[in-house]
Amino acid sequence: MEGSEVEAVKAADADGGSRQGLRPQVLLIEDSAHFQNLVSLLLAHDFPQVDLHVAEDGIVGLAMAGELQPDVLLVDILLPGVDGATLIARLRTHPQFQRSHLIVVTSLDEKQRGPYAFALAGLPVVHKPHLVRDLPIQLVKCLQASK
Repeated sequence: MEGSEVEAVKAADADGGSRQGLRPQVLLIEDSAHFQNLVSLLLAHDFPQVDLHVAEDGIVGLAMAGELQPDVLLVDILLPGVDGATLIARLRTHPQFQRSHLIVVTSLDEKQRGPYAFALAGLPVVHKPHLVRDLPIQLVKCLQASK
């Protein structure tokens, strides 16, 4: 079922994207080169119709989000500059990001995420040890919702 959902998104986006014929834009805000590479490989394999942009810290990520207004933002919690929870809280207050979907990608387990609950409420969270399994499922949901 999960594979077929990924294939359905690929087929639906084969000739365009979610914004009036443009390719879907995904912004990854992540400081770990390892996870940047993993997400890049995963998207290239499962979502070749998507353009991936990467920011290495919260300040650059916020600026890039404003410039790109991506369909999906993948945001780590523990970031240099502006942490992910603060970044998410700021994005949620700006009307220009209301059509952007947020996915939290973190190495923090559920208990460790407690202090950030205010910012993460209602958002899908992908725990990094399960990234390869869980991120495609969440991306499919977000990409379908942004059409």
